[in-house]
Amino acid sequence: MKPFQRILLTNDDGIDAPGLKVAEAIAAELAEEVWVVAPEHDQSGVGQSISLHSPLRVYHHGERRYAVSGTPADCVLFAMAEWLEETPPDLVLSGVNCGANLSDSVMYSGTVGAVLAAAHLGLPGVALSQAFLDRDAIDYTPVSELAAELIRQLWERHAGDCCWNINFPDLPPAEIKGNRITRQVPGSIRRARLMAGRDGRNLSYHWLSFERDPDSIDHPQSDVVALRDGRVSVMPLRPSRCDDDLADALWEKGEW
Repeated sequence: MKPFQRILLTNDDGIDAPGLKVAEAIAAELAEEVWVVAPEHDQSGVGQSISLHSPLRVYHHGERRYAVSGTPADCVLFAMAEWLEETPPDLVLSGVNCGANLSDSVMYSGTVGAVLAAAHLGLPGVALSQAFLDRDAIDYTPVSELAAELIRQLWERHAGDCCWNINFPDLPPAEIKGNRITRQVPGSIRRARLMAGRDGRNLSYHWLSFERDPDSIDHPQSDVVALRDGRVSVMPLRPSRCDDDLADALWEKGEW
């Protein structure tokens, strides 16, 4: 018996991304009904942003399959408002992202942003990402073979508790050493970098990038170390960015 009646599936790489097809197969293993509502184009790096300054356009791509001219969070919100308000999904699944979402990258990830948007609506979510060493030869076999069973286990133990950011190492499934509960440890991004250029009209433009140093992270609970050790990183997330411990301490001290 499948653990879910209905899954809403989205991503940040776009409706035509190879990872979305992988996620559709995973969702089909888990749910009787799968809705796909994904961005029309690549929306990597948009985090949890929504479109406030442009209208959303929707394109039908088959039965229960739509592309939205917006962000991953837009897709979740649009699907809930337009089709699923009366019959909400049991799970929002986001991915499979082309590349890992680890450390500092988590806050920028549209893949993760989608499940955080779902959490704000009271919906559990899982973000799936596949690490790679060679962008021209990405192997989705690890997530394809291992994700469905991992999600089943999470649901049996923690149904509806929170949302999850799951990253799979770039290893053959037989060489993966299991799963590890991890936490987000910052430090992989050292500084921002700009690459300047000029377009055909001689107007200047800049590409934004980061100088990264993930090898500097050695915290044993970090997601980076988990993948380095050949394990699947399973990180629980929460939508609130509040530092609850500090807020409680300041409240008790009567500050302001």
